[in-house]
Amino acid sequence: MQNIRTQIQSIRPELPVNLIQLPEGHSMNDMWLNYGADGIIELLQNPKGEKTIPTLEILGDFKISYKGKTGTFYVIGSLPMDLGNLRVSLQVVEQATQKKHRLKIDLFDFTNVQNQCRELSEKQGFDGNLLESDLLQFTDLLEDYRETLFNAEMNPVTDQFSQKELTPQASEKAIEFLSKPHLFKDIDKLLGQSGIVGEEENRILSFILASSYKMPYLMHGLIQGSSGEGKSHLINAIADCMPQEDVMNMTRITSKSLYHYREKELMNKLIIIQDFDGLDEEAQFAFREMQSAKFLTSSTVVKDMLGNTRGKMKKVEAHFASLTATTKAEVYYDNMSRSVVLGVDESQEQTLRIIKAQNLKISGVSNSESEQQAKQLLRNAMRVLKSYEVVNPYADKLMLPLEAKMLRRLNSQFQNFVSQITILHQYQRKKDSKGRLIATEDDVRKAVEIFFSSIIIKVDELDKSTRQFFEKLKGFVRTQTGGTTHRFTTREIRQELNISKTSAFKYVQTLQELEYIQAVEGSPNKGFKYVISYWDNMEKLKAKIKEDLNKQLDQLEIN
Repeated sequence: MQNIRTQIQSIRPELPVNLIQLPEGHSMNDMWLNYGADGIIELLQNPKGEKTIPTLEILGDFKISYKGKTGTFYVIGSLPMDLGNLRVSLQVVEQATQKKHRLKIDLFDFTNVQNQCRELSEKQGFDGNLLESDLLQFTDLLEDYRETLFNAEMNPVTDQFSQKELTPQASEKAIEFLSKPHLFKDIDKLLGQSGIVGEEENRILSFILASSYKMPYLMHGLIQGSSGEGKSHLINAIADCMPQEDVMNMTRITSKSLYHYREKELMNKLIIIQDFDGLDEEAQFAFREMQSAKFLTSSTVVKDMLGNTRGKMKKVEAHFASLTATTKAEVYYDNMSRSVVLGVDESQEQTLRIIKAQNLKISGVSNSESEQQAKQLLRNAMRVLKSYEVVNPYADKLMLPLEAKMLRRLNSQFQNFVSQITILHQYQRKKDSKGRLIATEDDVRKAVEIFFSSIIIKVDELDKSTRQFFEKLKGFVRTQTGGTTHRFTTREIRQELNISKTSAFKYVQTLQELEYIQAVEGSPNKGFKYVISYWDNMEKLKAKIKEDLNKQLDQLEIN
């Protein structure tokens, strides 16, 4: 055969000559008799005898192509999501001439398909049998593709990340990580490695709150701070350390949208709200109800099968944890009671740490691969955690300070926090006869240590941002000639404390309303001078509360 090929090429060099391997036990005559022209064409198109798998090529949201034996087929426009039909606008490009033919066809209507094939065969010269075969194959592929789109729409919770990232080796590594004796130190180290600069107290606290999203003890965090101080960065960084298939990151929530999720769509989710100030009153109400009741119900009007209008109860179940950011936490009193309130670090030292990290990243010194590895390990650690109930034998042996606001809910949040710490240590904790994890004394101590800043925020009359300003203000006033009686203007403190006019006005107004400072001279036109009228000692109160809690913890050892 090789000699014959060489002779033909010497006589007619312009003709392409290829050798085709026939299937074993077949001759060309056999192929013709058994498979006809279709078999010969397929053999010529696929000389090595490899089996070709027909596939769709998704060219965009509104264009899908398929290469058949008679030409290339394009679906122009979107596929109908009514599974009872497959009406499409079809463009057929002939293989030989590249001539285009356009038609509307329901691929589920076999009579329609046959008629179109007959017409194209008679008028345009197509092979009717091959064309019909192509369309049937194209229909099967489109139907399979549409079902994947439908399933993705009806079941938005997918394990696409989990299947890809949680390999058997990764699962083993995650369990090994959760079994380490100093787990929280390792978690905190990974959080720093993942890109969260400073915020040592807040980052581990936020991580524990967020990790409760698929556990029995759901928790919610409200991060408060001035504009541009890193609230959104903190919650987004924590969200990046959670399994991405379970995170719902929302910039805005409309007043009715929460009522229109599917029944199970908000189950086992971590909801991130970038700015709680952007939610209107009705959206806030719905969000609060989901936090408390874990479901939303609404009565709507529908038409039944007979076309009659009637009422119907719609229920959306909600099992989620949340992290939200706001510049004015004190406005959302009802939401604060349901959430653990955190305040970002607005100190100059934190600013310098952030600037250093930004500069290192831009200069290429930071290791982005190391960041990704830290996030991946934390995500997989969350994936291998199982949901357990927790029994805490020390729950009735620790009393939070009575000075705290909303003490009933604060106590419930603290007990949930202890339980979540136990769940994170589930590979190191014993179980009782009912299969519940047993909290240890170490879990309670760790909870007091991490949760302490949130307890103080609930004790303090001032929010964290205003408290930081007031402590700076007191420090400044003490250094002046008049000491504690020094009179100051907003302009003076703006310049001394290096804050904006808007922030200074907001802080001064808040402190006036709460009677921490008062205006002693001046007028609205010329401006006022203020003095500090109430010198509280927050540091002393914090020390007293910590001492009291430590005494109670020491008592646990004795018992």
